[in-house]
Amino acid sequence: MTEKAAPCVLWSWVLVSLTAAVPLTALLAVATSYLPPVWRWTLWAAWGGVLLLFGCVYLPLRRRNLRYALTEDGIEVTGGVLIFTTRRIRREAVRQVTILQGPIERRCHTAFLLVSGTGGYLLAEGLPVARAEDWCRRLYTR
Repeated sequence: MTEKAAPCVLWSWVLVSLTAAVPLTALLAVATSYLPPVWRWTLWAAWGGVLLLFGCVYLPLRRRNLRYALTEDGIEVTGGVLIFTTRRIRREAVRQVTILQGPIERRCHTAFLLVSGTGGYLLAEGLPVARAEDWCRRLYTR
């Protein structure tokens, strides 16, 4: 059964992106203070366009295309915006399953499920906590 990420995961991505954009914006302010006004406003408009495109186009498309499934064989996560990738880990290859929750995820009652195996790892983002705990028990049966 294929499932989608919770809508709250989009807001956590936006918040993290805005937090990361603050130092870059401060750096841009310092760097452009020595430029002529035409170049300064051009760079600020480009930066605003990048932030707008990232927050209003890229992140919603990424959330819309993010899917995960727990099958009899293992777990798989599909995602992407322009290029779609599917990562799978077989059930017998699973070595460690970790549930990750930050403050935003706790408030939204979601979690990330990090599955490590012999072939690598995968991250299922935006799972409801109950489902993440259930998948943790079902994947890691030792």
